[in-house]
Amino acid sequence: PGLHIIPGDGGPGSGSTIRIRGAASLNASNDPLIVIDGVPIAREGGFGMSNPLDMINPNDIESFTILKDASSAAIYGSRASNGVIIITTKKGSRYDSGAPHVAVDFTASLSQNARYVDVMTGDEMRQALEWYYGTTDTDAYRSATQYVDANGNPVNTDWQREIYQLAQSYEGNISLTGNVRMGEDNNLPYRVSYGYLNQDGTLKTSNMSRHTLSLNLNPSLLDNHLTISLNGKGMIMDTRFANTGAVSQAVQFDPTKPVYLSDEE
Repeated sequence: PGLHIIPGDGGPGSGSTIRIRGAASLNASNDPLIVIDGVPIAREGGFGMSNPLDMINPNDIESFTILKDASSAAIYGSRASNGVIIITTKKGSRYDSGAPHVAVDFTASLSQNARYVDVMTGDEMRQALEWYYGTTDTDAYRSATQYVDANGNPVNTDWQREIYQLAQSYEGNISLTGNVRMGEDNNLPYRVSYGYLNQDGTLKTSNMSRHTLSLNLNPSLLDNHLTISLNGKGMIMDTRFANTGAVSQAVQFDPTKPVYLSDEE
């Protein structure tokens, strides 16, 4: 309760807007503080990332906790004025056996626009021009019938279907978890994971690819009286942003014009 997530524009890699207990300021940031394995992460994230959550492979998340009351400010100070999201990633356990465990998963999906804006076809546009002007002998009507297809029929171009595509997405993850025993009561639990995501957007030319690498070491020393947590994470993201202005232009553009003109024109 009190957590609101507003999706982005639907493009690959687009971030969501997260609000805990609503907005508290008109000018300052209203984003919550994100803490990953005890480390507070800057709200800005990094270049090419919409927010710090892009740094985490969802397959590596063990649990997350939302702090939205006074306890968050008591722990993290003024940075937690908009709430805190605490994320804990998966780690190895000292109760694991010495033999490593390997987990592999792969997911493929397709995305398609469910609906399009209802606009005139080329034939409907020509009928409207003829009805409005009352004759076909007008510059507007002659312009609308200027182009024909390969069968000699007047052009009917659906510009919305020209800019969208059937988007493909592929995601694969592999992890290695185990425990190295260093004596009778000393252990070195570990977990190594790699993830790859390649996602196309339904708007043509949009694409996002991401490589993530995570390493967690949790050695227990001095007869389990001392536990050390070592976490390392790396991420490479490559995003190709499509021109979203094409969405509104496709609704407005003339359906009597062809997608491509001949060399003579």
